[in-house]
Amino acid sequence: MKNNSQQNQSVSGWHCSHCGAFNKVIGAKFCGKCGSVKETKPIQSVLKAELPPKSPTIKAKTFIRKFYKYFKLFIYPSRKRLYKRVIAGAVLLLLTSVIAGYKMYTNVNTIRLSKAKFSDVSIDHPVYSVCKNLLGIDAISFRKNLELAPYENISASEWNHALNQASKYLNQKYSMAAYFSKNDPISVDNLNIKLRAIKANGSEITDTSRIQSFYILEQTLFN
Repeated sequence: MKNNSQQNQSVSGWHCSHCGAFNKVIGAKFCGKCGSVKETKPIQSVLKAELPPKSPTIKAKTFIRKFYKYFKLFIYPSRKRLYKRVIAGAVLLLLTSVIAGYKMYTNVNTIRLSKAKFSDVSIDHPVYSVCKNLLGIDAISFRKNLELAPYENISASEWNHALNQASKYLNQKYSMAAYFSKNDPISVDNLNIKLRAIKANGSEITDTSRIQSFYILEQTLFN
């Protein structure tokens, strides 16, 4: 230790430009030997300048210490960090549930509108084949509880709705005589009059049930 301190002191000082004497007192303004005014700058510590750079081993150890420090913080977080992680996990779980629920709803809704549309008839009911075009354009409306109610009488609004949907899909306008007005009663004769206003030579309706009305309307519009 003494040798190191002596070396540090011996390399700190300044040389006189006149006599070349070495002065150990850095702050002295005059040479201690010849008395000349100091003109040279203080000599910097040669020991510090000649220090070798840090070895790769020291850098590796420093890196390992920092890595271990952050690893401990991750494995053993403080209460504040742990609370934040719990909140973030709960929010992520909630978002996942919402997205999954939305996808399930849309998938079920698609099935309901295509194959299992009506709640009171099976998916192999003839309506899905004989009225596929009207079903495809959503021209056949529901009754209560998503029922088809195939053998109940068709209403004027149901007939008009089916005709409007077909008109939009086929890009074709039909005479007002093909539509029911508020005062038109539902009867076999009136239904056939509406059909002849759409197509002069077509099939005729024999009853006022929804299933037959939609079936004959399908044949008249799409065949």
